[in-house]
Amino acid sequence: MSALWTTIRIWLTVLVATIVVGYPAALFVGLFVKNKTLSTGLLVLCVIPFWTSFLIRVLAWRPMLGKEGAINMILMKIGIVQHPIEVLLFSELSVIIGMTQIYCVFMVGPIAFMLGRIDPSVIEAAQDLGASFGRIFRTIILPLSMPGVVVGSIFVSVMVLGEFATSAALSGRKVNLLGNIIVTQVGSLKWAFAAVAGVVLTIIMGAVVAALLRVVDLRKEL
Repeated sequence: MSALWTTIRIWLTVLVATIVVGYPAALFVGLFVKNKTLSTGLLVLCVIPFWTSFLIRVLAWRPMLGKEGAINMILMKIGIVQHPIEVLLFSELSVIIGMTQIYCVFMVGPIAFMLGRIDPSVIEAAQDLGASFGRIFRTIILPLSMPGVVVGSIFVSVMVLGEFATSAALSGRKVNLLGNIIVTQVGSLKWAFAAVAGVVLTIIMGAVVAALLRVVDLRKEL
């Protein structure tokens, strides 16, 4: 039960974090960059990390988040902290940071795709009628980009809920997700326990995907 609640908590945190980080990036790439070639190039930059192994990308966070890592050194040099922040590595926070960076591109891509489909003349018409950017965003941009948000959320949710490698590598095995429980039980040849955990995880994934699909009718929108 502890692993179940930890999995749900980290999934919700990473999902929100990827939306908060990914939506502005997708908004810039998909709407503000008018040159299609440049827009495509920026999206390619987002997927450059995927040219390397998943495990290498995870382990690369260790020297970044450690007590003598790059982030602590920068924070201490500019005077924000006086001592290294130990909680950055081998903690739940390090797992969230790693997962957010790894899976954020799966949020950026679908949202940028939907934003790119918005007819610029609609936004221009709203501006001509005196609408502020905030109102244009609330009434035009956000509703039309929701299918992308839902698709990105499905991608991120399925991958984060099934995670085990990132938590094992960045938490020092202090954070146990359902995926870690399954791997451990299979390694111990406890097939029944692993099967039960797998069924629970499958049910959670199915419920999450079903709930997200109720937000937007993807077949109609796409």
